[in-house]
Amino acid sequence: MTISNVLEHWATIYKPLSHAPTSKKLEDQSFFRIRDIDEENIFSRNANIIHSPCMLYRVVNSGELKSDKQALITYQVCFLTRLKDSSATLGRYDGSKLQAASDDLMEYCEDLASYLAQLRRTGICPITGRNFKTEEPKLGIELSSVDIESFAYGVNPLFRGPSWLLADCYWQTIRPLYNFQCGKEQKYIIPASTEDGKEE
Repeated sequence: MTISNVLEHWATIYKPLSHAPTSKKLEDQSFFRIRDIDEENIFSRNANIIHSPCMLYRVVNSGELKSDKQALITYQVCFLTRLKDSSATLGRYDGSKLQAASDDLMEYCEDLASYLAQLRRTGICPITGRNFKTEEPKLGIELSSVDIESFAYGVNPLFRGPSWLLADCYWQTIRPLYNFQCGKEQKYIIPASTEDGKEE
């Protein structure tokens, strides 16, 4: 289990998204894992039928070591909502619909930040009671070290999706590195020793 599973869980219980992961209909799904918004992906190929609003999780993350026991990981998600105006008339007559869509996107970002802050405190979903700490202890540790002050978000004015508006969210969290002495048996090929103590 990874943090993307936590985000998909949130998208399932969050009313504006109402993600239905078991549905075979794309219109019922609103959470997708992608490489990048600028590359061809499930959203760009199916923008005309995808549920609005939707949430895209960027699986290509970045990280840096903070110590020999911790890595600082940066995550990104995007929220998108379909604009009611057509692309031909957008902004020509009335900007109120654009403002409303922008306000909605900002609210989704803030609601996600609030949820992550709650998980940081308890590791337990405040809606369903699902305990992420007991399901995956390493993930629980990572959730408990989400840096809420690193959370940044905003509507992206450069996105040129067809009749969609996009908001980006970024945040960082500390991921514990596995204990080398405990993990080497599982992750490395240990040479067999001969009777005289030399490796084969």
